[in-house]
Amino acid sequence: MGLLTVREVAQRLRLHEMTVRRHIREGRLRALRVGGRIRVEEEELMRLSLLDRKRDEPTPEQLRARILAPLSNDELDRRRKVFDDMRRLREKSLPLGFSTATLVRVARRAAEVLYGDKTWEELIAEES
Repeated sequence: MGLLTVREVAQRLRLHEMTVRRHIREGRLRALRVGGRIRVEEEELMRLSLLDRKRDEPTPEQLRARILAPLSNDELDRRRKVFDDMRRLREKSLPLGFSTATLVRVARRAAEVLYGDKTWEELIAEES
């Protein structure tokens, strides 16, 4: 395996060169000085990639458990409230002339209401 320049490491990791230099300075990425220039061994790059993958990516078993885990009562209540709110809005909107397309666009932005950023009425006004 060969030695890589800071620029080559940055390109492979899709990072800025200064970020790579900071990783070297802080000891997260081991480097060598060759002829006054900084070089990183390809093996070190592989080691770093494997460490990041192990730390950040859940295993297939963890993913399966997370996806198949039953929802909490709070989450079920929150989802029921959203569906009830959408049903009421649909019933109100039909005589007011809102299109189904408007309601679909509003429903896609439901997270804004769920997390308290906006009200349903504000979303309808923006999407109409």
